[in-house]
Amino acid sequence: MAAKVSEIFSIIALTIPSVRVNAFNVSETFKHQTHKRCVFFDRDGVVNRSPGLGYITNFKEFALNDGIGDLLKTVHSFGWLAIIVSSQRCVAKGLIDAKDLASIHGSMQASLIDHYGSKFDAIYVYTGQPGTEHWEKPRPGMIEQACKDHAIDPAGSILVGDQDRDIKMAKNAGIGRTVRVLDVSEKRSNEIIADQTVDSIAEMVVAVREHLA
Repeated sequence: MAAKVSEIFSIIALTIPSVRVNAFNVSETFKHQTHKRCVFFDRDGVVNRSPGLGYITNFKEFALNDGIGDLLKTVHSFGWLAIIVSSQRCVAKGLIDAKDLASIHGSMQASLIDHYGSKFDAIYVYTGQPGTEHWEKPRPGMIEQACKDHAIDPAGSILVGDQDRDIKMAKNAGIGRTVRVLDVSEKRSNEIIADQTVDSIAEMVVAVREHLA
């Protein structure tokens, strides 16, 4: 099963071979730098509008949050990477397969390039499939793999998330700064304290830009 998933992601990404299982690398930005810095983004509720208690199963349901495209351009202009670390158990639940998930991300990337000239440098996804347990949030597996694959310095990096598991994952991985976007409408637990908490995506964009500067 793992080999099949890896093959699917490799085909969709259309980039370097040996793509990690459930990791979908989309560029070799800053390839030769070491100790790179990165802004890690949770996906649903941060990059795109939250589907609530459900899942996004096709690109028609995907709506990019305002300001994310321009923020990507800013992140890259400072020489940082931008990487998504997302939980998508919908794959293990049979609501969507790995190929469809990769297609959603491929469409997102194409739209970002068309409208903003920037896209995410990589996308790491925990799907709930057997053998990927170490990638489950709040375990640090996804971030650790990304840091290994892209020579990232976690202590110099940022994570933006909207749930306890995002912030705890970042802390477990040694990420230097965390920013939490509150969503009071979903009444989520807020027990894990981030370095900075904001009330909206617009405030998050400002907070990340200020840190980059």
